[in-house]
Amino acid sequence: MTRKTLNDMTEHLELFIDELLLDVGNPRLGSTSSQLEALASIVRLNPGHFQNLMASIKNDGLDPGDSLYVIRLEDGQDFVVLEGNRRLSALKVLSNPDVLADTDLLESTKKPLVQEATGFERSEVEPIRCVRFDDRKQANDWIRRRHTGAVGGQGRITWKPLEIQRFSGDYTTIDIIDFVGRNAGYSKEEWEQARSVLGGEKSTNLTRLLESTAGQSHLGIKVEAEPSRKTPLLATDPKWALDVLRRIVDDILKGDVNSRKLNRVTDIKKYFENMPEELQISPETAAVELKEFRKINLLGSQEKPLQNPLPRTKTAPRTRKTLAPKKHPFDTTKSTKMGMLLKEAGVLDVGKFPLSCAFVLRAVVELSVNDYLKDNRLPLGSQGGAEFDLTKKAECVVSDLKSSDKVPSSDLRAFRNNLITRTSPCSIQSLNGFVHGPYDLPTADALRAGWEAAVPVLIATYGKA
Repeated sequence: MTRKTLNDMTEHLELFIDELLLDVGNPRLGSTSSQLEALASIVRLNPGHFQNLMASIKNDGLDPGDSLYVIRLEDGQDFVVLEGNRRLSALKVLSNPDVLADTDLLESTKKPLVQEATGFERSEVEPIRCVRFDDRKQANDWIRRRHTGAVGGQGRITWKPLEIQRFSGDYTTIDIIDFVGRNAGYSKEEWEQARSVLGGEKSTNLTRLLESTAGQSHLGIKVEAEPSRKTPLLATDPKWALDVLRRIVDDILKGDVNSRKLNRVTDIKKYFENMPEELQISPETAAVELKEFRKINLLGSQEKPLQNPLPRTKTAPRTRKTLAPKKHPFDTTKSTKMGMLLKEAGVLDVGKFPLSCAFVLRAVVELSVNDYLKDNRLPLGSQGGAEFDLTKKAECVVSDLKSSDKVPSSDLRAFRNNLITRTSPCSIQSLNGFVHGPYDLPTADALRAGWEAAVPVLIATYGKA
């Protein structure tokens, strides 16, 4: 039996904007009934981002290494774009801004987009490179690889924060991590584990401290900005600075430092002020001259560990495999159903069973939000009797928590950004898509982030453990 190859199923075409139609069944939008409704829905996802995309296309053109995925309509004349609907929407507004007049978008949304279209030359982007698939099913497998994360290495792997910094030439955090690794006396195995954590999901915790005004002032860090590289310099005694950095690294590895605890400028400043006396800056800690972190070697060629190093964690914490931890900071006895959900969340491997975890996370969010509204006698729907959708209910909970000062606004930011903001990979809307959409698949990192973001609301609903 001859296997049909990708080349047999596709055709490379060069098409014009007017030949291309938006996909009214785009997974980002749900079901829309017309081209205008699809266009308005795409703009409404994030008008600011949409305007930025228009500006990028107008100024720099389309990505030369990318193509739109299309299928031909039965009439043989037009093509539906299955992959690239945001780009096509931007092109349609750029080439004919009057198309916005017939949409239900707010005038305040339309006006900057119409202005952005001024000066666009469609001849600079047309014809547009497209790949035609025989049908939607053949295209979906490749679309899935683009939009559902790494997919076990098959899809596009998003760069981690330090990889982005390395690409942009900013070595402020990278050089300091390497300095600690060379000089702090970790064993090879310990440092490999620690480095994987510091360079992975917790890298932002370290960067937040090292690039803050308080952190750079405390350690004596100065950054030299060259055309192709940002290089951190040290203005204090390297041995003393290493002790401070070891303390920071160990606090991160133990979980004593995270984005929830050190979210504000004042939190970071207080963190450094509360360090032990021997780790406070003093005249004795000043260095004779500025040195680049990447050139400081305190161990010499024999690589002997420092004497009396600070206590360190034996092993770096591993990323939790399950959707939820075994222990919770909120009372798990107030709701029988919540107790059952928590039990499942604590044993489900989020990497192996992401869909099951998505269902459980949505159920936890829905149950806690409904319980909070009922316990606080807040409306579940409009005065006309229609019940709010879950996103609207969650917004009502956040609004009440903020207005009543039950939870600090900073503690609710993650809940809003991860679970309410519709474009988040673990938003309530995304969770609905995982339940009902035929192609939407969650990622393990997004689900874990969604769980952590829900904790403040769970505490507010059921009380502290």
